[in-house]
Amino acid sequence: MTHPQSPAPVSTPVAAIPERGRPRLDYAASIYLALLFLLLTVLGLYLIYRLRFLVILLFLSLLLACGIARPVRWLERRRLPRSLAILTCYTVIFGIFAAITWYVLPQLVGQAVSLVEDVPLRIEQARQVQARIDELAIEYPIVRDLDRQLITVTQGLSATLTRMLLNAPQAIAKALFSLATMFTIGFLLLMTKERLLIVTLSLFHPRHRAPAQQVLDEIGIRLGAYLRAKLIVMVIVGALIWLTLTLLDSPYAILIAIFAGSMEAIPRVGPWIGRFAILLAVFPLGWQEVAIAMAAHVVIENFKGFILSPLVEADQVDIHPLTAFIAIIAGGLLLGWIGALIAVPAAAVVQVVVQDVLIPWRHSRLAEAERLFAIGPVPPDAELAHTNQS
Repeated sequence: MTHPQSPAPVSTPVAAIPERGRPRLDYAASIYLALLFLLLTVLGLYLIYRLRFLVILLFLSLLLACGIARPVRWLERRRLPRSLAILTCYTVIFGIFAAITWYVLPQLVGQAVSLVEDVPLRIEQARQVQARIDELAIEYPIVRDLDRQLITVTQGLSATLTRMLLNAPQAIAKALFSLATMFTIGFLLLMTKERLLIVTLSLFHPRHRAPAQQVLDEIGIRLGAYLRAKLIVMVIVGALIWLTLTLLDSPYAILIAIFAGSMEAIPRVGPWIGRFAILLAVFPLGWQEVAIAMAAHVVIENFKGFILSPLVEADQVDIHPLTAFIAIIAGGLLLGWIGALIAVPAAAVVQVVVQDVLIPWRHSRLAEAERLFAIGPVPPDAELAHTNQS
């Protein structure tokens, strides 16, 4: 008796089963690659930290090039060669600095001479103040503690001033070298910007070159706008300080106004340095003038913080105030005052990358995930039927 033959089972394609040891090798290789990438990242960050002066100098050169890019383009449209256009902008900048130096230097020399001549008078005044403090300390012992603290602070300031005077030649030479290097690099960046752009875009996939060029253009616009906005704020604040000191009949009005206005380039610390300079300028005029000058400077700083900066810097740079505040704190902690100086333009660059690169990429990934979620999971029977049909 023959049994009916059962139908042959339908053969379904079976995925190739990997060897037993291969997944473990792939997993180990991925771990080693991740560790190697982490090690290279740490070494790269350490190298950047060791070369931070060069990195800061390059960033300042880029900031300078972006700041004068618009005037250079304007001169180029007037049939002026690019090299001459750049040199014309440099000539204007150097002319402004030379005019300020020509005006300030004789006053500095005269004030230094008068300060040396007034040293005996200042010493006598200090002795009179010390005698008065000793008289008050007999009746109020707390004055003695305040006097000791004042002496400690004065000694600290004297030591700091002495170190600054001793290091002044080296600091001046370093500053001149940095300025010459910055202007040279800025000149080269503007002269070869097309070639640099081609080389940079060649590192990207052809599909991504147009967005990458858009991001680079936006970074250049933000950096140039920041530099121009900062110069506008410095000029307005310096003019208001000059007007205040002129009304108080201070002989150092223009000198202190230039110094305090230039200190506005340094976030957080700069206004306090300018306020201390104003205090020294109006202190010989009397306590009433000191109070008026300090109150006026507070009003000027509030005007700058609540009205001028939001209208000028926020509109030009288009950066969120919280981002700028966090960037200033981080830059100050990492690199000191120079870090606080370049924190806002660096934050503007990061914000452009986040807005134009990371956020669109993340939105595209989320859109793909939402599309798959809307389709829903494929039923096992439907997947098996599709496999059998194939």
